[in-house]
Amino acid sequence: MAAATPFDKAQDDKVEFEKYLEESENEQLEMVRFSKGDLLDAVVLDANDRQVFLDIGQKQEGVCSRDEFEGTPEPGMRVTVVVMRGAGLEENTLVSHAEARRREAWNKIIEAHASSVPLTGVVKKELENRKGYIVDYGALDLFLPQSQVSARSRGAHLKSGEKIDFRILEVNDRRKSGIISRRVIQEEQDHEKWDQFTAAHQVGEDLEGEVVRIVSFGIFVRIDGIDGLVHQSDLSWKPNRPFRDLYKKGDKANVRILSIDVENRRLSLGIKQLSEDPWEWARRELHEGDVVEGTVTSITDYGAFVEVREGLEGLIHISELSWLNKLKHPKRYFNPGEKSKVCILTIDHDKRRIALSYRRTRPDPWTQIDSIAKAGDVRQGVVTSITKFGAFVELGEEVEGLIHFKDYSWDDHPDRKMLRKGQTVEFKILDVDRQHHRISCGIKQLTPGPYEALKQKYKKGQSIDGKITNITSFGVFVDIGEGFEGLVHVSHLPLRRDEKIEERYSVGDEVKTVLLKIDADEKRISLSIKDYDRRQQKELMSRYMVPENEGYSFGALLKNNLNQKNDEPDQ
Repeated sequence: MAAATPFDKAQDDKVEFEKYLEESENEQLEMVRFSKGDLLDAVVLDANDRQVFLDIGQKQEGVCSRDEFEGTPEPGMRVTVVVMRGAGLEENTLVSHAEARRREAWNKIIEAHASSVPLTGVVKKELENRKGYIVDYGALDLFLPQSQVSARSRGAHLKSGEKIDFRILEVNDRRKSGIISRRVIQEEQDHEKWDQFTAAHQVGEDLEGEVVRIVSFGIFVRIDGIDGLVHQSDLSWKPNRPFRDLYKKGDKANVRILSIDVENRRLSLGIKQLSEDPWEWARRELHEGDVVEGTVTSITDYGAFVEVREGLEGLIHISELSWLNKLKHPKRYFNPGEKSKVCILTIDHDKRRIALSYRRTRPDPWTQIDSIAKAGDVRQGVVTSITKFGAFVELGEEVEGLIHFKDYSWDDHPDRKMLRKGQTVEFKILDVDRQHHRISCGIKQLTPGPYEALKQKYKKGQSIDGKITNITSFGVFVDIGEGFEGLVHVSHLPLRRDEKIEERYSVGDEVKTVLLKIDADEKRISLSIKDYDRRQQKELMSRYMVPENEGYSFGALLKNNLNQKNDEPDQ
């Protein structure tokens, strides 16, 4: 069996890397491509002074201008965006939060126009020659004619930035605009009823009313003949909680008066304010390290959201799901709606964020790893998963070891399909890395490798006969039998000064060598012809070397030999 040269090893690594790139490209091609105009739910990943980066799903990221947000969005914030330009596999998709707001606003305008529901906008600017005003509603420009500004004063003037209530008179779907009226609302209001209401009630008062209308952004509740709006954000402490199935027209509802705007005839009500703010409860009752029970509300690629109390939701990051040193998708651990115990990692009351952990509800097995796995142990375990690099085997609860495919067998190219998921296999623990929580295992180490067996057969300094198989600039390779090949480095060749290797040796020459070293890990055998020649010279010298005290020496032997030649008669 020929030893792999550095060139062969480099080629193997190159082929392996190319396979990895090909598999990665195939995985990317299978991802869903978003098209221009798609409306997506996204999560803020990061933001700087110019751009906001978002997770738009399908392992893809989008980028949006920072100017489209009123403030700097925090990581984890959920927003809606519209795809403005689809991207290739190597760049982010261009998305727009402003366009998503405009689209959402337009849907509300269409709904309000059909159901005659009033909306609230902000005066953007006054048009020339007192023709009217441009009113902003969700980044859309609506036209308020001067004749529709007020029912009380013909010369009424509005200020930029002023909030007003209006009703939609006409819509232009092509231009995404419309004509609105503030006057209609004022005319519809019963002045006497408002006077009576303001005289009888005040902000902060709790009352019972009747649900009279349900729209996409909240419900209208009638109290003493006045319709007040409970905005969706004031229905529950839970953000974006669906409410259409919770209320129906004619239901009785307990509400709290949040504000009374006599000028604009606007009554704001709240339902969630009747109960304690869950974050106040959290400040009092929750502490870091507490283990509590919650309900899984949603699952993403990066973790799972768990509600520990209505309106109080935390994130279990994917890294906090298991003690295993490999990431698995959260859907392998949870299903939406199920109960689960979680550990409170951190609570940020200012940003209203809670970091949770699922794995910390159980003991960390690595604190007792010495009783679970030790280097040198021979174990049996079940293969839990197969990866590009090998197979993971179970060593204990939430403890796994990796058998790299190179440790499947002593073959130069082991069969990567040798193991399968669910198979029980015997292996040896090679190393336990406590710092990085990694355990290396091997199957081939259960038996001595071919080079280990060769080390048992040949000892350092032993003479070995062989045949030259290859000549290089740095030495000659010698076949020593049984499929093994050793290298005689040029420094261990008995060459004369300026003598080239090819001048003395040829492929096929039989040579005698001395074993210098067998490196089983690197699969290398080092030989020396020079040391063999030196040994032969010493043995030859030893034949003539006699101790001086016995009356003989090499010099005396040489002299005696010369004398014998001088005494011989001439031929």
